[in-house]
Parts: sequence; structure tokens; C-alpha cells
Amino acid sequence: MERDIVKKLKLWKNKDSKKPLIIKGARQVGKTYAIRQFAKACYKDIIEINFERDLEFVDLFESTRNPKDILNYLQIAFLDKELNEETLFFMDEIQACSQALTALKFLAEEFPCDIICSGSMLGVAIATTSSFPVGYVETWDMYPMGFIEFLKAMGMKENMFSMLKKCLKEHVSIPEPIHNKMNELFKSYMIVGGMPEVVSQYAKTKSYKDALLIQRRIVGDYLNDMAKYAQGSDRIKARECFQSIPLQLAKENKKFQYKLIKEGGSARYYESCLNWLSDSGLILPLYRLKTIQKPIEAYKELSIFKVYMADTGLLVSQFDEAIIKELLQGELGVFKGALYENITMQLLNTCEKKAYYYQPTQISEIDFIIYFDGEITPLEIKSGKNTVSKSFTHFIREWKPKYAFRLSQKNIGENSLNVQYIPLYLLEFLLQEEKSL
Repeated sequence: MERDIVKKLKLWKNKDSKKPLIIKGARQVGKTYAIRQFAKACYKDIIEINFERDLEFVDLFESTRNPKDILNYLQIAFLDKELNEETLFFMDEIQACSQALTALKFLAEEFPCDIICSGSMLGVAIATTSSFPVGYVETWDMYPMGFIEFLKAMGMKENMFSMLKKCLKEHVSIPEPIHNKMNELFKSYMIVGGMPEVVSQYAKTKSYKDALLIQRRIVGDYLNDMAKYAQGSDRIKARECFQSIPLQLAKENKKFQYKLIKEGGSARYYESCLNWLSDSGLILPLYRLKTIQKPIEAYKELSIFKVYMADTGLLVSQFDEAIIKELLQGELGVFKGALYENITMQLLNTCEKKAYYYQPTQISEIDFIIYFDGEITPLEIKSGKNTVSKSFTHFIREWKPKYAFRLSQKNIGENSLNVQYIPLYLLEFLLQEEKSL
């Protein structure tokens, strides 16, 4: 499966004055696979070291930051490799060697190879290190597979993508049989999620059971990472926060509540753990806005937020099997809103869209607020085909946004009050077609 990030990597390679690249993201989102795939396509050779496995290189970077010393050591360690512009130097799990992160400042100026680093807990390492080489490196985030990548993995042909984009651009209905099939595929994506190993297995067998086994193993790996990488008492608290997310999202009011983690829980006790989970790429916080004004970032309420899972499939895997069976049968129950909001947040994150929500009163709420074409834009998410919403209609009349989108299982429909009605499965297509500022 080719990931979209490989295309982005090829553009990076062709830059005149590129810096060492750091790719961070949660464990098993496919960082190592994508980098190897890129190296195979664009370089004659690759030198790969893994700081969790190859401890001799941890010792190397702890003893020197001198590029010449490091280069000489690598030439001896890899006698069959040429260290030049046709070789990629790939340092994996670099969070296990903070000195290697610091050394990038010096390698950036004097090393003959292109350099890429990645790591599963790299976001945590960057957030906590005092010697990060700011200005000397380029940093990217990598996420689980988006819906478009999922469709490609399932074998969808390019002509279908072209047809969907054309209908969206011209705002005409998609042929109903295709629309129904797309809703089915989107439901599969919600349950399978975007972890590459899970998607690959599902593409081969079409078995949700096979996918579930891998998802639960990945969740187990995440919990083990918390025990391994979190500090002191945060190890237990991080697990408690992470495991509370399905319960948090099952509520009518999905605002994150510390008391649902443990009786008497508070922000003071758990806040650092939520930051750790966010830095590690496992969760996605969504903050509430005080008002609708630019810049919207200035009006987020830091103490009021929701928390979503970075991968909706992993969220589903934490439900009881009886609930998963109901989901497969289309009976979404109390988790209906949670799943559709979570998958929306996941896709917004895939497209690197900062999002917020707005709650002007206790009984009215706008699901997501983003910038679209530079304009403050509300998104209303509906899990079914009923798209009636008094809150959204009132918001449109009061704030008169240039753009507004109501996303549901319904086909592309007529605009009303400047609101565009489109299927939720087209959200990623919509954001990819957004005009560059």
C-alpha cells in the first residue's frame, strides 16, 4: 500500500536546501514502512539504524556530536554502503537517543547523506527535551490512513475518484447505487480504521474479526508504551485516561470529565497525562470556543474540551463484542454520535485541519468549527439521513458564514442559507480541493 506521504517525501528530496526530516506519529501508523518505500524508489541505498535495537549507536551519539566522527564510524559499521547523496540515512526510534536528536543540528550542516528520523514516542521526546535543534530540522506528523488511502487499499480505481470529485465540484448528486456503496465503504472504514496493518488484513480477507484481533493487539502495545515511556505515576494515570475515552464519548454531553476516569479525579491530577497522550499521537483534543471571531485560536477555552481517539477503528475495538456486533448490523445505539464525530475529527486531523467546537447554550452546539478558504466555517455532522438541526440553522442566521457544511449519509443536495449538503464520505475530498491561501 502506497501512502500519500511518499509523494510528499519525493518533493522534500528535490528541495535545493533541505534540512534533516523528523517524522513523528503514533506507533504502527506506518512511518517505517513509508520511509523504506520512499528510499527504495528514490535512492540507490539506505543506511538504517534503530536506537531501541542497535544500542552501539546510542553509545556513539552519547560520546560525540562531531559529524566527521559519526561519519567515520558509519563507514566502518556499514562497509558495503556508500555515504553520499544517493544514500538515505534513516534513524528510527530516535526518541530512545536524545543525543542523536541534539546532534541533528550539526549533521544538518556537514553530513553528505539525506537524513530522515522517526519514532513512536517522538512527540513526547520533542515536548520534553531542552536541546531540540529548532531551526535545523523539518518536522512532519504522520497519521493513520485517511478514507481516500483506505479506498485505494481496497482497490478503487482512479476513474471513480475522478467521478466523485466532479460531482462534488459541480454540486450534483452522485448516482444512487454508487452513493449507497460509498456509505457502506465509509462504515467499513469507521470500524476498520486507518492503521495500515489492520487495513491490509481487511483488504485481503474482508473479515472484521481478523481486523479486530490486530486492533486489540495494537491497543495492547499502546498500553505497554505507557508503562515503558511515561514517567512515574503518569504510567498508571495515562492508562486510566486512555481507557476512559469510550465512556467519555458515550455520554450525550461529550465534554471530557475527569470524574469519569476515577471518582474525585481532577485536572490537576490528570492534565499532564492527557498532554502525554496527545504528544504521543494517541488522542485528539477538541477545544470549545468562547465566541466566533478571528483568530479563532485566541478564543479557545483550555479547560473545556472533548477527547477523541486518533483512530476510530481502535476506539471501536475497545467496545464489548456485543456492541461491535450491533455496529456491524447498523444498530449504532448510544455510540452513534461518538463514532461519527470521532471519524470526522480523525479526517480533519488527517488533512491537518485545526478544529474547535462551539456551544453558545446548554442545549445548542456546533459540532466543528474550522477555517475553510480562510473563512470561519461550521460543520454539522449527522449519523443518519435526518439533517434537521435548529442549532445549526440558528448559527447560520446569526453569524452568516461564507461557507457552512452539513455532512450526513444523504447525497449531495441543494444549498440552503449558504449551507452545502454533502455526504460525510466526501469530507476528505472537500478539504483536499480547498484553495491555497
